[in-house]
Amino acid sequence: MAMASMDFARALTWRLRRHALDDASAASVADVADRVLAFRAWPTDNADLTVATRLATPSMTALGTALARGDVIRSYAFRGGQYVFTRETGATLLTARTATGVWKTARWQEQGGFALDDWQPLREAVRETLRSGPKTRREISTRLEAIPALRHLAPAARGAGADSLYKPLHWWGDICFGPSIDGEAAFQLVIPALESIDLDDAGRRAVRAYLHAYGPATEANLAYWLTDGLGVPRKRVQSWVADLADEVESFDLVGTPALVLRVDADDIAAAAPSDAVRLLPAYDPWVFGPGTADATIVPPARRSLISNGANIVIASGVVVGTWKMRADVVTIDAFAELDDRALRDEVARLAGTRGEHLELTRAH
Repeated sequence: MAMASMDFARALTWRLRRHALDDASAASVADVADRVLAFRAWPTDNADLTVATRLATPSMTALGTALARGDVIRSYAFRGGQYVFTRETGATLLTARTATGVWKTARWQEQGGFALDDWQPLREAVRETLRSGPKTRREISTRLEAIPALRHLAPAARGAGADSLYKPLHWWGDICFGPSIDGEAAFQLVIPALESIDLDDAGRRAVRAYLHAYGPATEANLAYWLTDGLGVPRKRVQSWVADLADEVESFDLVGTPALVLRVDADDIAAAAPSDAVRLLPAYDPWVFGPGTADATIVPPARRSLISNGANIVIASGVVVGTWKMRADVVTIDAFAELDDRALRDEVARLAGTRGEHLELTRAH
């Protein structure tokens, strides 16, 4: 039996609405994070705009306020970078991240200057150190120097191997990033602690959540998110998908099989195509969720440009240009047809979001 096909324009509209991009409608920073699952925390101005452009009441300071309140957390996650997510999503993604067991490898231990027997006492020492509040790597290192059994880890805790020590503590839900101290990055306890989830349960949750945020999703999309991003072995991802067989359907999407949650299929089929034009920051989850190799979203000839940090112009969900802002001028470099009125409206929206007056100009 031939696989049923799915209209790509409708699928993109549904996804735009899920991401609060068809019509900015997210109620809070946590709502934004819940919709996109996770977004890159650095550079901070990009992260602020990722949130603000989706909020019904846009604010470039909303993310900082939400982090300070603990509405969302910031931790090491995808490809070793810092990402923002809700506690629930963090518990799911960070548990899935532990599938690699990378901290057990000889190379990882060599980078951090530790042995496997060091992990539990290190976790306890770091948690105890952070009970009084956020601490920098240097302050944590000073504490380790005072513990005879962990003194050998003190240089790595503040030096080049520091992240080899701290990243697993993020993945296990012990710590996350806190507010900077005198310009230095600092860690804090995750309070309350993240939910404890069985690894395979977390994996199934991760697949389900991804399909609800980025569906219809191909095998390559899932591999980009979970294997390339979180290091989960591809066969394990495939086993999680197989476990969800009763919850997912497969459709032909522009010639490629793609998975959709059954509960979302009717809504996708009913979505009217959108003509929304949006100016998104570099590394926005709209493209870094499915991956820049997804040619249905990013033209292959422009992939390196987007991967290397260009700000993004999308129309109907597809990347159609890039943009820069210098002083009060927004310059659009379009590589597909763009309606001037829609662009002017979007630049005006960006100006309102940033609280600035902005002029529009074209690169060509």
